[in-house]
Amino acid sequence: MTWDEAHGTVSRAFDDWRKTDAENRAFLKLTAQWSAEAYERQWKQAEDALSEVFDPEIHDGDEHVDMFHDAVEGLWPFSHQWMVEASVLKNGVTAFEVYLEKAAQEVIEGWSVTVEGKPGPHLLRLKTPKGFTSPGWKTLVTAHTVLGSAVETPDVEWARDLRHLLTHQNGELRDDEAVEKFRNADAEDAADFLHDAHVGGRVHLGVERVVGVLDNLASVVRHADVAVHAYVWGAKRREVPLEELHAAKCLDLVAE
Repeated sequence: MTWDEAHGTVSRAFDDWRKTDAENRAFLKLTAQWSAEAYERQWKQAEDALSEVFDPEIHDGDEHVDMFHDAVEGLWPFSHQWMVEASVLKNGVTAFEVYLEKAAQEVIEGWSVTVEGKPGPHLLRLKTPKGFTSPGWKTLVTAHTVLGSAVETPDVEWARDLRHLLTHQNGELRDDEAVEKFRNADAEDAADFLHDAHVGGRVHLGVERVVGVLDNLASVVRHADVAVHAYVWGAKRREVPLEELHAAKCLDLVAE
């Protein structure tokens, strides 16, 4: 049985990832649509409210701008959209990492080994640092390399670095290196205000860029799942490279 996404012959981990990926894309699309409608409605309400009380003797005619600002509590449309895009990008990278963990664990699930000098068989799990519930990035990359997939591509490394910038620096570009690495001229040109990337400023995202990141991650997931599926359901299901995974320090032994 070969891997075939259209017919559902994929790993369980892939099914979970595909659902999350679809939700992320829907959230990006629908939230942009709904928020645009809500902001337009709120702007009109501010204009109407000013029209009802407008007095040329005391009003300048642009007071509706402040009224709108107060109504949205200072969260202007471009900031709201940036927050949505940042959320989707961070969720997408995290979903990718979760897939890698679940997929590798699925391959070794159900296998056990006998350890010399220790009673009973031991189940296998991915090596996890003490005090953590998930393996580290290096373990995930190494495990999938052993299984036959290169998951630490340049696109993946860049996306993980951007996720770090968004998560730990709220998107702030703190030096020239960050500006050069993460600037996006297309996103800057499409922004609602003139604002080039600069040190101390916030990284520009944009729907096209975020979707591009999701697409790049999806490509790596699909490639990796072909190998995973072969070990779980396909031709290699009796050939799981347990010794190689153990030699690469990817496994922990858990007593049954």
